[in-house]
Amino acid sequence: MKSNSPRYPLAPFVKFLARGSRKYAWSCLKNCVKILIGRKTFFHDDELFFRQYLLHVFRVRRIERINSPGLDSEGPASQALFIVHAMNFAASSGLRYVHTPFALIPHADRPMNDWAASWEAHFNLGAGEIPCTSPRHKVVSYCSNFTNLQLCFGWWGRKEELDKGFRALIPEIRCKYYANKSRRFNSDLTVAVHIRRGDVSPSQNSHYFTSTESVLRTVKLVKSILDRYRMKHRIGVYSEGDSGDFESFHSECGAELFINADPIWTMQELIEADVLVMAKGCFSYYSALISDGVKIFHSSREAFLWESASVEEFIVRELDGSFDAAEFDRQLERVIAARAQVGSP
Repeated sequence: MKSNSPRYPLAPFVKFLARGSRKYAWSCLKNCVKILIGRKTFFHDDELFFRQYLLHVFRVRRIERINSPGLDSEGPASQALFIVHAMNFAASSGLRYVHTPFALIPHADRPMNDWAASWEAHFNLGAGEIPCTSPRHKVVSYCSNFTNLQLCFGWWGRKEELDKGFRALIPEIRCKYYANKSRRFNSDLTVAVHIRRGDVSPSQNSHYFTSTESVLRTVKLVKSILDRYRMKHRIGVYSEGDSGDFESFHSECGAELFINADPIWTMQELIEADVLVMAKGCFSYYSALISDGVKIFHSSREAFLWESASVEEFIVRELDGSFDAAEFDRQLERVIAARAQVGSP
């Protein structure tokens, strides 16, 4: 899927060159002063990319490798998604992806080195990849430059092609995940319900918030279908905050509540569930990419950038919590058949 007909929209490209030249020139001036006073020089990733791109265009030093070292403000699933997008962009553009392990991830519940290493082992995205040993000025950081990379490598306006490549990578990403762990078989069919709280509320990051009433309606619909199939099942609700806020799921659906649990364990529970009711955010989204169960996604009208390559089998949940029950039936039958095959002697 390598680009053969690059597109360089004039206005964004001129803006990139003008802004990049000003910023790079100013940074060079500041670094000259730092040298004079004995301080260490530093260029930001976008400044490095501007220089890298000029050298690439003038054939002084071609851009050949990209990595995704992570953005300190992004959580583990967001950083993992950047890595997958970097892999896809590299493969689509004739470049080579080189892997940089996680280093800084927010909300650590243990020493940062242990926290980052635990997530690195959990996602296992570096399995089979070339480690990044190049200095910063010889490798492009995808997570810091993805918009400019798409612009400069001719992918502007060709998002659907990149999305197709992203979807094609999912089986490989799933294999990496299970390369250092075993799949679990659930004796009872499991439903994992992820409800995003903690950093979201109706007044804080409200675009990521889904009301309890909406999620409860979804769970009730799922339970009614499973009851119709006479499937023995367990429902787990995974979230943050006060367990009392989720009591309705226990009293009305018999759900178990797992509130403020270990996040790595929680993600594994979401991935390995037979039915996953997703929340809005990278944590649910990445879990769904790895999961081979039934995935119920929130309304596509509220999709975000990182969800643009959503796989077709996601079932869309509307704002009121309803979803296509017939499609759920079809996908549930697939899961039941797979469970019967795994569980047979």
